Amino acid sequence: MGIQGLLRNIHTLLVPPPTHPSNDQQQNGESTTNAQQRSNNRQPTQQQPQRNNPAIKHNIRQFSQKSLAIDASSWLHKAGYTCAERLVESTESGTRDPIAEKAYCKYMLDRCDELLNWAKIDKIYLVFDGIRVPLKSDTNADRESKRQANLREARRLQSMGRRNEASEKYRACVKGNETMARVVAAEVEKKYGKDVT
Repeated sequence: MGIQGLLRNIHTLLVPPPTHPSNDQQQNGESTTNAQQRSNNRQPTQQQPQRNNPAIKHNIRQFSQKSLAIDASSWLHKAGYTCAERLVESTESGTRDPIAEKAYCKYMLDRCDELLNWAKIDKIYLVFDGIRVPLKSDTNADRESKRQANLREARRLQSMGRRNEASEKYRACVKGNETMARVVAAEVEKKYGKDVT
C-alpha cells in the first residue's frame, strides 16, 4: 500500500480545505457541467451526510507538518502478507520466525518513512488494537474457523506443489497478534526513538 491507500480508511474523518487542488474536479478532465451534475446527484440527505461524499479527494501532503494517528493494526495485517507462509506456520507452532519478523517490520518502517519523509508528516502515532472484546466473541470464533479451514487448504495445496494457490490461502490465514505489535514497536522505537510513535 502506498501513500494513495493511506487515506482510504480515514476518508470520512477528513475535511480538505476548499482551496486544495484535490477538490478541483476539472483537474480530472471533467467539464464544469459534468462536475455540477455529479455534485447535484450527491446532495447530502439525512441518510447520506456530507462527510461521506465520495467526490471529496484528499492528498496526504495537506497534513504536512501535522501529527497523525495511524491504525497500525491494519498495516500490521497487510504487513503479514509479505511473509504469510512463514508467519502463519510460526504462529501455529508457537515459535518466532526472524525472517518473517524482518519482513513485516520492513513493511511497517517503509510506511512510516513514506509519511515522515515523502509527505513531511511531523509526527505519527501507531495505534494497535487492544484486547479482544467479549461482545465480538462470535465474530472472532467465526473468523478463527475460516482461518483454520484456509490453513488446512494451504497446507494441502503446498503438499501438492501448487505454491501460488497455497500462498493465497496462507494470506487468508494472516492475523496480527500482540507479539507482532511488540516487535514492530521495538523496531520503530529503535529507528525513530520514543518521540515518533
